[in-house]
Amino acid sequence: MRSTRSYVATKLSVLGLLSIGIWACGEVNDGGTSSAGGGAPDETTSSSAETTATVGTGGAATTGAGGATAGSTSSSSSSSSSASTAEASSSASGGETVGTGGEPGECVKGQTKGNQVAVIGESFIAATHGITQQIEKQAKANGSLPQNDRYIDNSVSGTTLANDQIPSQYRKAAENGMIKYVLMDGGGNDCLLRGDGDAALAAAESLFETMEKDNVEKVVYFFYPDPIGNNFSSLKSCLDTLRPKMKALCDGLTSPKCYWLDLRPTWNGHNEYTQDGIHPTSAGSIATGDAVWEVMKENCVAQ
Repeated sequence: MRSTRSYVATKLSVLGLLSIGIWACGEVNDGGTSSAGGGAPDETTSSSAETTATVGTGGAATTGAGGATAGSTSSSSSSSSSASTAEASSSASGGETVGTGGEPGECVKGQTKGNQVAVIGESFIAATHGITQQIEKQAKANGSLPQNDRYIDNSVSGTTLANDQIPSQYRKAAENGMIKYVLMDGGGNDCLLRGDGDAALAAAESLFETMEKDNVEKVVYFFYPDPIGNNFSSLKSCLDTLRPKMKALCDGLTSPKCYWLDLRPTWNGHNEYTQDGIHPTSAGSIATGDAVWEVMKENCVAQ
């Protein structure tokens, strides 16, 4: 009987120990399950993955909801940096204009030397060269030409556009390889001496092609006022026919860019501008030079 009680007591002790062990294991397992259910290990892994992804795009190193905010901030920083880089790149690409001292489209003064400007034509210019002198005077007053500098004025009385006379004046001026601007008339003697405006037009077309090859930038073509006097009726008729054709040629040019100036509005009502009906007096030269200069200023020619 005592042996039986001892056996039972032993069994109960074993069972008690087993129960304690099972309870203890249950506590451990419940804790582990709770950790798994709470997602801490998965959250850490997920956070690491999110952080890696965020760092890849924006450089954020925070986790959870804070990571999104940091990611946004970093992304904003990155965008701002990119915008700054783009702006710097844009400034670099626009450096050519800024380098010359002005905003895009701004005309910068004091960049032209006298040997970069050619004046060509016939006696309307060459009789006294007063037109060229007045343009130079205005340019110097405007700070567009040094006080001791002058344009290359190759105009010669009696010359025509045809027969390579006025064009040869340009080529002589261009020998220095510096000509960027041309101020010119032409066609008057083609009409007066030859009665052939079409030959003048063809010669002008060829001349402009040469200027294009030489990289001339701009031309101011100033065309004659109406001649005064009945003895110039045939000249007036020829000029009236040539004028719109030459204007269309000038207006259509893009290289060089050509600016057309019709002198009739400047001269109309001013008989004091001429003594012989076609050539300018001192007053006529000043008025013509001022009109040419206004076109030059408006279109940034030799400024």
